[in-house]
Amino acid sequence: MGSYGLKTHIWNNNLKSIALLILFPVLILALVYAGLLLYAGFVGGSSTVQGINFATDMLPRAIPYTLVGVGTWFGVAFMGHQALIDVATKSKSLTPSQEPRAYKLLENLCISRGITMPRLKVIDTDVMNAFASGIREKNYTITLTRGLMDTLDDEELEAVIGHELSHIANKDVRLLIIAIVFVGIISFCGEGIVRGLMRTNMPRTSRSRRGGEVNASVLIIIGVAIIAISYGLAMLIRFALSRKREFLADAGSVELTKNPDAMIRALKKISGRAKLNAPAEVREMAFENPRVGFSGMFATHPPIEKRIEALVKFAGGRIDSQSRPKRKHAMAKKPNANTGRRNPFGRRTRPPQ
Repeated sequence: MGSYGLKTHIWNNNLKSIALLILFPVLILALVYAGLLLYAGFVGGSSTVQGINFATDMLPRAIPYTLVGVGTWFGVAFMGHQALIDVATKSKSLTPSQEPRAYKLLENLCISRGITMPRLKVIDTDVMNAFASGIREKNYTITLTRGLMDTLDDEELEAVIGHELSHIANKDVRLLIIAIVFVGIISFCGEGIVRGLMRTNMPRTSRSRRGGEVNASVLIIIGVAIIAISYGLAMLIRFALSRKREFLADAGSVELTKNPDAMIRALKKISGRAKLNAPAEVREMAFENPRVGFSGMFATHPPIEKRIEALVKFAGGRIDSQSRPKRKHAMAKKPNANTGRRNPFGRRTRPPQ
């Protein structure tokens, strides 16, 4: 499918993402099938053919229980994912009086985009990073680190906030959190199945002791292989959902701020200082995740150099632009006759002569 313009790129990417998400239920069913094979081989001592027939016959009966378990897991994640993220990152909510600069930049961007303003939170660390989270409009959140707010100038901070706001507007955070939940289910259940069956003390049948050990071993190998492949494919799908969205969010930020140079400066400052002390699932949602995967397959973010290259090539950015000094916001200091006033879109008007 061809894409023309930023909007159609976003639509195209969302369609591909939905297609990838459809694969997750298939992988979960494969996981259940693997568990049945392991049960037939390790506990029942069945032959290869008998074990495959047993797993095939039992799979339809296991589907309702699987749906209930997955639905319960999703319900808990849906209701409590933001609280879990806050606990894992030790983030705190911000009010306009506590951080007027960042709050006003976010407010201005939301006004220009015509969307509901998300919550603003901070992590007290010198690391420079940010991430968006949330599934529903009322719990969308943008979290910034203290190091990011203290280091970037207004234009650079606005570019980073615009990047995270684009993730929210493009529904990236919703898709990514759903993908993370699916991978968590596959990882948890896969490990639980293997560990549970390996530790069981249930007796083997006499037929297994006499001659079925080889056939049972084949079933165990097949089951473990299916679990490993399912987990690997789930990880690849999740990373595939992440990588291209970073380019689109960079483009969305430039569309909002009309300032590709600020995004380039922010990327250069953040490079090498973005290693967030948080679970891997949260780092994959962040503005930058410096982890590099094997041959690029498991990298959650494109390299910063590639992102800068895209901004120069497609957005007209300049890599030699200079940083601008921070401005004290109108909420932090009342304007006087010399400073003028700030309109709703963040631009200063000249003071009356």
